[in-house]
Amino acid sequence: MAMVVVHGALADAAQWNEVRSELVTKGHEVVARDRRGRNGIALSADYSLKTEIEDLHRVLDEVGPDPVLVGHSYGAVIALLTAQQRTDLRGVILYEPIATGHQLRSFVGDAPERAQRAVDAGDLDTAMEILVTDVSPTPPEILPQYRRSRMWRSQLPFVASGVAEIQAAVAHELDYDLVAPLTVPTKVILGARTIGTMPFGRPTETLAYAVGAELVLLENLGHVAHTDAPARLAEAIAS
Repeated sequence: MAMVVVHGALADAAQWNEVRSELVTKGHEVVARDRRGRNGIALSADYSLKTEIEDLHRVLDEVGPDPVLVGHSYGAVIALLTAQQRTDLRGVILYEPIATGHQLRSFVGDAPERAQRAVDAGDLDTAMEILVTDVSPTPPEILPQYRRSRMWRSQLPFVASGVAEIQAAVAHELDYDLVAPLTVPTKVILGARTIGTMPFGRPTETLAYAVGAELVLLENLGHVAHTDAPARLAEAIAS
């Protein structure tokens, strides 16, 4: 069975290599490509979620009929919006889609604009800190260790694109409680650590209820199970 994986912000397809390997051992063909804004693929001047949807349609057309579409975080929003426009999917799996529109704006405030000013000034470290504290909250006691980590350094090249992606999510109004059920089996994956929180946990719970999806809970994990526990995430996807 073919699976198409859509990664989130502050990430590229390589972050999913371990999950992909686990899925391949289970007999799945996995297609995970870099989205725009990383590894030499530039963002367009008129970038928006529509751009991402068009890109994903092209990937799905290349893969052929009956793939399972898997999306994480911002990538889960892209996957959901694309799935609403297709009739040839075998299934859809959404791992903690980020909030959008006014719900995201009410949580992040002016963080996207402050991060953009830091990017414009060439200060990627400051922009990164804004994203991981005011958008995707990192506990203060963990932040110093995170800043010294290899993960922080690996994510810095994606900061400018990440800021643009958060701005695109804010600009797109998608009320998860009003999303109609998809016409294919839908699974929603939620880390237990993010239950009831913004901007991932509460939207994920709302979406799962609205579309009548199977809800899979990852105990003792949060938003980055693809790096923290790839085997467990692969099992949740494949089961």
